[in-house]
Amino acid sequence: MPQLFLILFLLFSVCDEAAKAQTIDLSEILEVHGLAGMSVATRCGSELSLEVHAGFRDIDDGWEVESGTTFRMASISKAVVALAAAKLAEQETLDLSAPLGLYLEDPPFHPSHPEVELTVRHLLTHTSGIRDGSGYSDFLSASYNEIPDVPSLSSVLQTGGAYYTSDMWGAAEPGAYFQYANLNFGVLATVMEAATGLRFDQLMEALLFGPYGLDAGFRVQDLDNIADLAVLYRQVDGQWVPQADHYNGVMPTGPDWSEYLPGTNAVAFSPQGGLRISARDLTQLARLWSTGSALGAEGAPLTLLGPDALGQLQSPQWSYDGSNGNPYYGLFNQWADGLHLAASGMGADEVIPDVAVSPFIGHPGEAYGLISDAYATPGGEWNFVFVTNGKWDGYGSGDASAFYQVEQDVFAALKQDLLTCLAQQVNAPSFAHWHLVGNPRAGDTLLMMAGDFQNTPALRFHLFDATGRKRCEGRVPPNGTPIALPVPPLTPGIHFLTLEGKPGEVSRLAFLVAG
Repeated sequence: MPQLFLILFLLFSVCDEAAKAQTIDLSEILEVHGLAGMSVATRCGSELSLEVHAGFRDIDDGWEVESGTTFRMASISKAVVALAAAKLAEQETLDLSAPLGLYLEDPPFHPSHPEVELTVRHLLTHTSGIRDGSGYSDFLSASYNEIPDVPSLSSVLQTGGAYYTSDMWGAAEPGAYFQYANLNFGVLATVMEAATGLRFDQLMEALLFGPYGLDAGFRVQDLDNIADLAVLYRQVDGQWVPQADHYNGVMPTGPDWSEYLPGTNAVAFSPQGGLRISARDLTQLARLWSTGSALGAEGAPLTLLGPDALGQLQSPQWSYDGSNGNPYYGLFNQWADGLHLAASGMGADEVIPDVAVSPFIGHPGEAYGLISDAYATPGGEWNFVFVTNGKWDGYGSGDASAFYQVEQDVFAALKQDLLTCLAQQVNAPSFAHWHLVGNPRAGDTLLMMAGDFQNTPALRFHLFDATGRKRCEGRVPPNGTPIALPVPPLTPGIHFLTLEGKPGEVSRLAFLVAG
């Protein structure tokens, strides 16, 4: 039987000894799911922890996915825009609670609720009432094709506009109902331009990409090397067919933005989905939205957001109550100021399976055949990015999760990397006043706990073994008494215990079982 060091434990547990299904290894994901290409990167603290790149960024040219491969990350772009908005709010350049009329000469208003002023936060939280209605597509095309004389926002959002359709607004008044809509972030980017006087692409370079040394941009012309950009694919009639970013290594000329007036209509920069960046660089941005600081262009830590601004960025602003929004098949149950709060415990939004971390903060993406995810633990101890530029037979979900099956398999394969990272960053204040004693006995492992329990709140615990498999879970009652708990034999290696109190309050403790 293994000898125990630093052993601990609690009460009212149900120990599950049943073996779980075999996790697909990251190196197998590409083949198992028929992906064109993929990148996965994780960051433990400020350091890159894992990188896997496979398949092709350009199938016709035979160019493989590499660490520097950039992808059009789809809706993860919104999380990055939200990060910039949080910085502007901290600088008091942008007031998230202010009506849009403070920034725009002709602000949009809900035709059915003109007395309710739209705010920046309504846009960030998808509670404005704006919809991607049938007029959105033509408006988007005009915005792309008529630079610098782009159509006004009122042309699609106000009655009588050239692109306005009656389904551009929902029925509920602003602030009352969540409905994810891309156009919210087109309006938001325009507001950010008006607040700063800077063109959206230049603003993002000044706030984020330049200071942190990232090869990124909302225009392909901002990338260092067009040949590094991944083509996005779908399978059509037995062939990989390019859907976006198919440039064959030749930089396109792009439109002339020199005569564009910031604050007019920033939709053509595609703030809702047009960010190109590598998985590796995107982990830096995920670190910013989870810790407020990341390595700058010079290699030293550089703070973007202070504690108050970071706390505001991560705080829930909308939570699904069963009738106050569209949760998108159980995926969107809680939202902060532009960030998705996944693993909420409120729906089918689990990220890393059987790990008591809540919420995971970030955003998913999907467009033109691409699927992407970027999420971080609440304290920023660990984050990950997954992106694929196409799947041969399309995407399907399992019954247990609103994420696609390929995402679920990637998440499961990353669990051990997460657990190992958290074990290196032990931070468990809830354990501080407990005396935890190892007491091995024949046939099993006995974990004992004693100490001051007078003010101990009701907690849930989860115990994971060295392989990342959950072995026990249960509840510690408030003001408990010293107890001893038998658990199944543990294999040698690092094991991991979590205590979960109020939502978002998770304490972690690692311990070692030596052979």
